[in-house]
Amino acid sequence: MRFKFLSKPKIEREHFLKNKNIDPKLIAELSVALDNLDIEKIKSVLRELSKTNYRISNMFEILGISKSGFYKMLSPEGNPEFITILRMLNLFDIKLTAETR
Repeated sequence: MRFKFLSKPKIEREHFLKNKNIDPKLIAELSVALDNLDIEKIKSVLRELSKTNYRISNMFEILGISKSGFYKMLSPEGNPEFITILRMLNLFDIKLTAETR
């Protein structure tokens, strides 16, 4: 079985956010949102990360989506694919980990 996300371009390490000036409160909010499966809060945090890290102006190109698709994905009506969320976290150099409860 082939997965759709395998065809998207790989994010090179050079594109990762090097300055870790990400607000720790945003990371805490993201952690809670991921734990509660709150997609609206996840999109909200990703929107805020995108705004505050304006250095990545071509983020949508790096993610392999169109500019309008990028903004639509993070809008309240948007429905981002899980792989796109993972790729955005990767871009911001945020590690997603799994553990048993």
